[in-house]
Amino acid sequence: MTPSSLPDQAVVRVPQRLSSSQQTFVYLAEIERAGSFLELLKFAEQQVLIDPAEPKRPRFAFKMATGSGKTMAMALCMTWAYFHAVYEPGSPMATTFLVIAPNIIVFERLKSDFADAAVWRQAPLVPPEWRDDFELTVVLQDDLVPVTTRGALYLTNEHRLREALVDEDDQPAVNPIDAMVGAKVSKDLDAAQAGGRRLFERIAEGGRVLVVNDEAHHVWSEKRRWNQAIQGLHEELISRGDVDGSGVVGQLDFSATPKYQTGQLFRHVVVDYPLAQAVRDGIVKTPIIGEVHGATVELGDSAVQRYRQWLDVAVARWQKFDEALAPTGRNPVLFVMCENTQAADEVGDYLRQRPEFAGDRLLVIHTNNQGDITKADLDVARRAARDVDEPGSPIRCIVSVLMLREGWDVRNVCVITTLRSLRAKAKILPEQALGRGLRRMTPPGSGHDERVVVIEHNAFRDLWDVELDGGLVVEKDDVEKIGPGAITIFVDEAKLRYDIAVPQLTRSLARAQTRFDRLTHDDFTAASPLLSVPDVAPDEYIEYRGIHLVDKVEVERERFRVPYPEDPSGVISWYTNAALKAGGVYGISGAFAAIAPLMRDHLRTRVFEEDVALDDKVVLRRLAENDAQATVISSFQRTLRDLSIEEREATITERAFRVSETPAFAWSRETYEGKRTVFNLTPVDSSLEKRFAQFLDKAGDVATWAKLTLNSRFALEYISSAGALRYYYPDFLVRLVDGTHLVMETKGLEDLDVAHKDARARRWCRDATELSGAAWAYDKVPQAKFDAFTGATVEALRRFLAAGGGQQETTA
Repeated sequence: MTPSSLPDQAVVRVPQRLSSSQQTFVYLAEIERAGSFLELLKFAEQQVLIDPAEPKRPRFAFKMATGSGKTMAMALCMTWAYFHAVYEPGSPMATTFLVIAPNIIVFERLKSDFADAAVWRQAPLVPPEWRDDFELTVVLQDDLVPVTTRGALYLTNEHRLREALVDEDDQPAVNPIDAMVGAKVSKDLDAAQAGGRRLFERIAEGGRVLVVNDEAHHVWSEKRRWNQAIQGLHEELISRGDVDGSGVVGQLDFSATPKYQTGQLFRHVVVDYPLAQAVRDGIVKTPIIGEVHGATVELGDSAVQRYRQWLDVAVARWQKFDEALAPTGRNPVLFVMCENTQAADEVGDYLRQRPEFAGDRLLVIHTNNQGDITKADLDVARRAARDVDEPGSPIRCIVSVLMLREGWDVRNVCVITTLRSLRAKAKILPEQALGRGLRRMTPPGSGHDERVVVIEHNAFRDLWDVELDGGLVVEKDDVEKIGPGAITIFVDEAKLRYDIAVPQLTRSLARAQTRFDRLTHDDFTAASPLLSVPDVAPDEYIEYRGIHLVDKVEVERERFRVPYPEDPSGVISWYTNAALKAGGVYGISGAFAAIAPLMRDHLRTRVFEEDVALDDKVVLRRLAENDAQATVISSFQRTLRDLSIEEREATITERAFRVSETPAFAWSRETYEGKRTVFNLTPVDSSLEKRFAQFLDKAGDVATWAKLTLNSRFALEYISSAGALRYYYPDFLVRLVDGTHLVMETKGLEDLDVAHKDARARRWCRDATELSGAAWAYDKVPQAKFDAFTGATVEALRRFLAAGGGQQETTA
C-alpha cells in the first residue's frame, strides 16, 4: 500500500498523558514493546489498512511545532536508548545513533547542537551517577574520526546514506540545483559514493543503530528515496549479522509537518504538539496577520512596481520592531518572499536604497521552486543561517524566492511579507511560512510576549481564514495598528543616583551527592501513633444502587463482593515511589533500589502496633487508607529531603551586584514610569505591583527602589513543599533614607511554597546583614493588608504589617 492511498488522518496516537516525546518513546519501546506499525494499531483512531510488505521495524513520528524543542527531544530519546542498551540485559536498544538531515542548512544547525556532544555538555541530560558510563563520540559526515568509545553518533545528510545504499540505476534523475541541497553535494560522483560508503561501513561496525530523522516530512519523498535508504541500511546490517539483533532498532521521525505529499499525516505519528498549543504555552511567538486595506497591485513589469505598497508597509512594521528592540541588542529581521529569482533581485535593489538595508544589511538568497537554495548562494546561506541571530550580525532583511525551507527558522525574524500566493501547487503551507519566524528571541516566561507579523496579501487571504495546525486561528488586525508587542526596559543613565548595590552571597542550599547506601532503618521514624490491624474478614462487600437519570428514582440495587489485594509488591512499589517524590529524589539513579527494601521492612515492623506479614490481605487493605499513607510518607520525606539537599554557610564575594547592571530587556505587559528607580520604566505583572510601585515613589522615607524580574540577577534558592530545589525571584528592592535595605514581596493569592520562600528570604537578609555590614530586612506585603493601609511611609507600613501579623523581620 502506498502513502497516497492511505485513509485520511489515519494516525496512531498513544494515551494523552504521555505528552512528551521521550516519555512516549520509552513507553512504546519498553512497556508496549511496539516493534512494528502493526503493534501500534491498538492506539489507532480509526481503521488502518496494513501493507503486508511494510517494514517490520519500529517507526515513530513526532509532530512538534517549530521552536518547541525537537533537538532536545532527540537528545533525550538517544540518552535513554544509550543507557537502556548499557544497563538492561537483553536490551533491543543501541549505543550507535544515526542522525539524518535533509540538507546542508539543517546539517549545520544540528552540527552546532551535536558536534563534540555539545547538547550533553550544556544540558543536564545524563544523571551525575552515570556520567562515567556515558561514552559518546560524535562523527560528522566529512570528518570520520576514529571511534574508541562505547557509543557513537553519526551526523549526515540523507544523500550520503543514499549514495552508499541505493543503486545508481535505481535512482531518479537529479538536477544540478537539487544536487547542492538534497542530493549530490560532491561534483565527483565516484568520490561522493566512496565517501558515503566509508560512512556506512563505520556505522555498520556497531551492528545495531537507532536512526533519528530531522525535518522528516521529506522521508517519504520519492525524489529523495530517503526511506528506501534507511530500509537498505536495515537489511544490510541484518545480512551481516555481526551483532545479535543487528539492524535499525528504531526510526524516530521528527517534524513540525509530518505529512505525505498528499497532505495526509504520517500514519505512525505518536506525539502531536501542534502549533496552536505551542502558541498558547508561550513556547513560540504569537503570529499576527497584518491586514492591508486600500492597497492595489500597480501596473508595471517589475515586482517592485506591482507590490511596492506591501513592501513599504512591511518596512514600516519592521521599523517599529527595530525601534523597540534596539536597546536590548536584538536585531529584528524582515523576511520577503518573492515570485521568482528576478523579482527577488528587483526587491533587493529597491530595499537597498534605504540606509537601514544598505550594503551587507540585506541578503538575497536564490532558491528553486521547491524552496531549496541554489548552488551559487549555498555558502552565503550557510553563513547567514548560522550568524543571523548573533548580536554582531549586520543582516536586517532577507529576500528569497518562496520561503526558505528548514534551517531558516531563525529567532530574529519579526516581519514576513509574501509577494506571491501560497498556492497548493507550490506545496508551501501557511504553517510552513509561519514556521520561518516562530522561534522566540527570548526564553518563555521572560515577560516579552513576542510576535511575528505576516503582511497579508489578497492572493492568499483565504488560506489564513482556515484553522491552522492544532486549531490555531491567527489573529488579524489592520497593519497600521500592529506594533512589536513590546517596549524596552533599560537603565536610564540620567537616573544612576537611584542605583542599589546588592551583596553577592554564595548559595546556602545545593543539591547534595545523594548516598542512599548509607541509609538504615533507624533513619526513618516509626509511625506515631502506631496503627492497629482491624479485626475484620479479609473480604468486604460494597452496596450499589442505580438511579434513573431522568426520573431520579432507584431502578436497581446490588451487593458486590470486593476481595482485598493479595500481592504486597504493588503496595511496596507505590509507597516507595510516593516517598521518593515527596523527598525530591524521584528518578535519581539507584534511589528506588535502595529505598524499596527499607520501605518493605518499615511497613512490616514500624507502622503497626506489632510486626505484620505484608501478604496479609487485611494489612494491605489498611495500608491503602489515607492516614497510613500520610504517616509513612511524611517519615521518609523528611529524611530523604535532608539527604538530597545540602545546607551551607553563606559567604560574601568581593564584588556586589548593582541593579544598574541589569541588561536591557523587552516587556509586553503593563509598565509604570517610576521616579526613584534606575530604570526608564517599571515592569509590573499585576495592579497590586503597580500600586505598590506608586506608593514607593511617594513614600517620604524611600531613597530608591527597583522592581525585579527574571532578567535581574537576584534569585534565592529554596526547598519547595515537594522537597525540590527551586529558585525564587523577589518583587522589589528598596533602600530607605536611613540606609536600611529591604527585600519586599507583594502577594495576592498564596500557594504552598510561599512560606518556604519567606523563610529563605529572611535567611538571606540575616546573612547579608552579618556579612556586608549593611542592614537588610524582608517584608511580605499581602494585598488585603496593603489595601487597608492608609499611611505614607514604608516604616509605617512595616509597623502595620507587624501589628497585623504580616511576615516581617528586621535584621539591622
